[in-house]
Amino acid sequence: MSDVINKKRKSNPPSAPFRRSKVVLLGDSITQLSFSAKLSGWGTYIADVYQRRCDVFNRGMSGYNTDWYLQYLSTEEGKYDVFDSLTNNGVEDGVSDVKLVTIFFGANDQSCEKLNRRHHVPLPKFQSNLKEIVNLCRENYGEKVRIVLITPPPVHHDSRLKYQVDRYGDKATGELERNMELASQYSEAVKAVAKELGYPCLNIYQSMQDSEPGAGEKWSKYLSDGLHLSAEGNIFVGKELKKLIDEVYPEITINPCPYTELTGNWGNSATKGGEAFGSEKGMGPWHDEIDHTEAEKSFQEHTNKKMKTA
Repeated sequence: MSDVINKKRKSNPPSAPFRRSKVVLLGDSITQLSFSAKLSGWGTYIADVYQRRCDVFNRGMSGYNTDWYLQYLSTEEGKYDVFDSLTNNGVEDGVSDVKLVTIFFGANDQSCEKLNRRHHVPLPKFQSNLKEIVNLCRENYGEKVRIVLITPPPVHHDSRLKYQVDRYGDKATGELERNMELASQYSEAVKAVAKELGYPCLNIYQSMQDSEPGAGEKWSKYLSDGLHLSAEGNIFVGKELKKLIDEVYPEITINPCPYTELTGNWGNSATKGGEAFGSEKGMGPWHDEIDHTEAEKSFQEHTNKKMKTA
């Protein structure tokens, strides 16, 4: 009986207005760690913003560069994990349930070829890899999928050297396999790819430094070890990404209620979602829209509104 039910569900998926939208995060450890509660991860920030309207899927792979990520995507496991499992309702007219994809690489690719040949990906190859990842997203999530490319963050030299000593002790080399010059080059490479392909770029390499100008490199507070994001850094990236979405993709933004800053809650009946969600109110009627004396009628009215926006 269960097999019959499952087959029926697969052959008759709910129509678009009744499916929860999706946001997918692709990247390396900075993305994988974006779900860290301990670090107030930027992925959790976005999941908080999109609660009840979008499910956020983290597909960050710690230690991966773009070469290895593409290799993963070429395997049966990787293709299913990153694409097929998230588009089981298919793509129609270039649109799927995936509303937004973030592509956040460079922290490993930028490694110095001499000091860390294992992770190093030359700049031209890095850019071609980013383009291939974008193309795969368009092929699998639909050509109309919204994409944001994110640059690697700046590298704080003193913190990286301290991290070396803390981790390796006497075996610390005292040489920086990742540095500001390389971070700048790879950030510019991400910007160039975004511009060429016509997608927005979140340049956290620059915005982090601009947010804390002056002497002392105060922007280092955004990094936990000179490379990865601290809790402050994760919140910074989450807020900057939300701000960028507001500017370039208003149809998938969330407008907070007047009390959001007071309550910190993005998921109540006073919030509104963009038109791309099928309903500005999200999934199911909010509790204060339900008449307890005629609950069935309230749910039917909600359904009717969704049908009208489809």
